[in-house]
Amino acid sequence: MDSQKFKKILSGFSVTTVTPFSKDLSQVDADGISSNIEFLVKQGVPMIIPNGNTGEFYSLSETEWFEVLRAAVEASGDKIAVMSGIGHSTKTAISQIEKARDLGISAVMVMYPQHVFASEEGVLAYYRALLDASGKMNVVLYKKGPLLSDAVLAKLFEYENLVGVKYAFGRIVDFSQSVQKLGHKVVWSCGTAERFAPFFWLAGARAFTSGLGNFAPRITKQMYVALSKGDYQTAMAIQEKISDLEFLREGHGTANNVPVVKAAMDHVGLVGGLCRPPIHRLSDSERQSVVDAIKDWQF
Repeated sequence: MDSQKFKKILSGFSVTTVTPFSKDLSQVDADGISSNIEFLVKQGVPMIIPNGNTGEFYSLSETEWFEVLRAAVEASGDKIAVMSGIGHSTKTAISQIEKARDLGISAVMVMYPQHVFASEEGVLAYYRALLDASGKMNVVLYKKGPLLSDAVLAKLFEYENLVGVKYAFGRIVDFSQSVQKLGHKVVWSCGTAERFAPFFWLAGARAFTSGLGNFAPRITKQMYVALSKGDYQTAMAIQEKISDLEFLREGHGTANNVPVVKAAMDHVGLVGGLCRPPIHRLSDSERQSVVDAIKDWQF
């Protein structure tokens, strides 16, 4: 898919899909992935992102990473765009790019590098290597830390296949400054979902990613429609509606983020299940709080 066409899809909302596992957490539940994505297709979600943080990217082996992606591609049936998370070492990430290309994936999202001795210079070299290896594939960078700075981004903007930045680090004013300084060559995406999307939109974002969209994509779509129309009154009403759940996701220093989404999925009849360590299990009272938080939502 050429970059301009993909940017139109990217300029909207997407769902970062969860990864369901077997009960003993030893295997990926491919059937569960398929069932969940078929639901998202029926709900008209324009794009999914398997193998992201909501998909427990760092808990997956290389074999499992591919299994998740293949299940997502097969379930999407060309009815929904797929952008896979990639990362780890340079060699691993390039291998993932090649495997995604073989599956016909039109875009990849580079997860923020997790390395104790990383530097801006090193991160720049890492991203350059992946952008070079991607060729004509569309690439989105995930800003989840300080090393993907404006200075680094400015140097990476020379790549035509860099089409977007998912921004999920720092303050709204920092994001605003980045947009003002670097312009709109790429699609800027709010990486902190619906609760922050109205504020990011005012600062220049034209996309957002969602976790709660796994089980409530109608609400996610309602937020996007409101923002695309400049209807901030409706957008803020939705923001208020989802806040109780989003505050639950911030529990345990944001460690509840994925377990809360999976618990909500279980409640509405989708396939959530448990998360792998080092993510913890919710207590019974926390799971009940999730149910209470969404009891008045219209799915």
